[in-house]
Amino acid sequence: MTQLSDLGPHERWLYGPGQAYDLPGLWLDASPSLSCLAEFPTPVRNPLTALGSLLRADGVTMKPRLPPLWRPDSFHPTFLPFFLEPGQVTPLSAHDPASLATMLGLLPPRPRHLRLNFPLRSETINQGTAPAMPQAPALAAGTPLVVVGVIDHGIGFAHQALRDRMDYCWSQSALAGPGQPVPFGREFTRDQIAGADEDSLYRAAGLLGGANRPPMPLARRVTHGTHVLGTAAQGPDQVRLVAVDLPATALWDTSGFGTDMFLLSALHYIFDRADRIAAAHGLPAVPVVVNISLGWSGGPHDGSSPIEAALAEIITHRRTLAPTLLVLPSGNMLNHQLSARLEDGHFVAGQAAIGWFAPPCDMTSSFAEVWLPGGPEGYQVSLTAPNGQAVTLSAPGWQDVTVEGRTVGLAMLDQQRGRWRATFCLAPTEPKARPPLPHGPAPAGEWRIAVRRPATARGVVQVRIQRDEDMGHTGARQSRLIDPAHAPFDVWGAPGQEDNGAMISRRDGLNGLATQVVSLNVGGSVDATGRPARYSSAGMGRGVDVSAPADRGNVRKGVLSLATSSGGVAVRSGTSSAAPCVASALALALLTGAQPLGNGANLLTGTPVPPDLTHRLGALRL
Repeated sequence: MTQLSDLGPHERWLYGPGQAYDLPGLWLDASPSLSCLAEFPTPVRNPLTALGSLLRADGVTMKPRLPPLWRPDSFHPTFLPFFLEPGQVTPLSAHDPASLATMLGLLPPRPRHLRLNFPLRSETINQGTAPAMPQAPALAAGTPLVVVGVIDHGIGFAHQALRDRMDYCWSQSALAGPGQPVPFGREFTRDQIAGADEDSLYRAAGLLGGANRPPMPLARRVTHGTHVLGTAAQGPDQVRLVAVDLPATALWDTSGFGTDMFLLSALHYIFDRADRIAAAHGLPAVPVVVNISLGWSGGPHDGSSPIEAALAEIITHRRTLAPTLLVLPSGNMLNHQLSARLEDGHFVAGQAAIGWFAPPCDMTSSFAEVWLPGGPEGYQVSLTAPNGQAVTLSAPGWQDVTVEGRTVGLAMLDQQRGRWRATFCLAPTEPKARPPLPHGPAPAGEWRIAVRRPATARGVVQVRIQRDEDMGHTGARQSRLIDPAHAPFDVWGAPGQEDNGAMISRRDGLNGLATQVVSLNVGGSVDATGRPARYSSAGMGRGVDVSAPADRGNVRKGVLSLATSSGGVAVRSGTSSAAPCVASALALALLTGAQPLGNGANLLTGTPVPPDLTHRLGALRL
């Protein structure tokens, strides 16, 4: 076992052996930049001074660069999004855990937390940034406005149904262009979008893909982001739109590992552009509603994850200036068997164990987290392969997971912002290409996660499997937990909706991005029946606040919204479609001058939810 370093388990795996499986940004690019999120012990007044100049262990200069930051002269955050641009072409072999850990150790002053995210492709990096150009006001000066910000992937920002109100869109995966006010990707403004042919605009920006480029969402007939934006954007011209289209490659991994920097920089951008919209109309500030129809299943689920704390910090500060609301979906993972609670009654002679099924034909890595209720002293967390070989974590650090002489994963015990966790990373069971020796595919079948605790220990040990959904091009298959006491179906043969005392927990499966205190969490209902959609997630402690239609009926699936190209409509199901319905309702309420309390639930009207369904639908159903 090696010494604990600054790199967490996801970074150590994905920038180590996982390069052969999961990082398309490294497959397609000889010299990518590295995206990062840093947390400092005190508020940062000068971001560039705080970041300093980073030197790689091999002497290659990594230049830190910042995305557009909201009010850098008056808002002093403890979290900074940034990326590291290589000073020269960096061989892929340099992106390995040993050199990255050494590089991060040179960061002055010492951050409380630093997390590497997905790489940025060099073809999207702008050589410099230009000042953002002012736009003419869209409406008469003094007109009350509300800005709806949407952060998503595959946003058809030039759609004819939206372009008159789309004031700004930052496409983070667009090809670099001259005179850009953003350091990577491109910004598109209302003036540039008006009158343009949408396909020509997308093609010129590289958003329809091409040779040696990753698959791009806008090349499809239906995209997640356009559907979400079409629902969130309902309203009059006073509802102005600002969108951020996340990089296509960052969404290849659905565990949530790669998006921290992109999400936080997107929120800074939306707030900055909302200020510009207000100034153009002679207003001191405008209310903002932000919809992020994304999420994952991992994390501590107590609001302490880095990106949740960062979102809460910036939103809390902006609420001192103008109403600011964040809308998130509860998730679609109720019956995916991704969450377990090992409670006192599950431990026998100090030990509890649960199965982890790695499906065959899975072409992406799988991740499991074991969150301890306190410190790691006296705990042993082990992972046993289908053939009986085991790896055990009993002290901070990491070690390889090996089966029959092949390295098939990584195990690590570390601390993230005060919470101790054991993380297991498994290679794909069927990789797209044969990995270099001594690495190999992970055996498919049932693995076992076992926790041994001291005799005096009490409290719940949480086991979480990271979301691993196929976005259409990855070959991902979702792993899941196995517990013989779990009842996947009810007495009628339908997917079960309630827990029965087994270790697997449906009630503890909320979207891992939605466990902080600032967001309005939206569950999904079936419009025809008023019942919860069978997949809509619930949460314990921090749970669902309100709900909206995620399906029209048991036969008529999904809700209608915009297809990718103008003139089309599309149907999609899920809490990702319910959340923007709530975002639109909040924007219309704010236009009337109503003042939100907390997360804004007081602005909504709907049908009260029966007490036995509030954990799924919240207190109110739109």
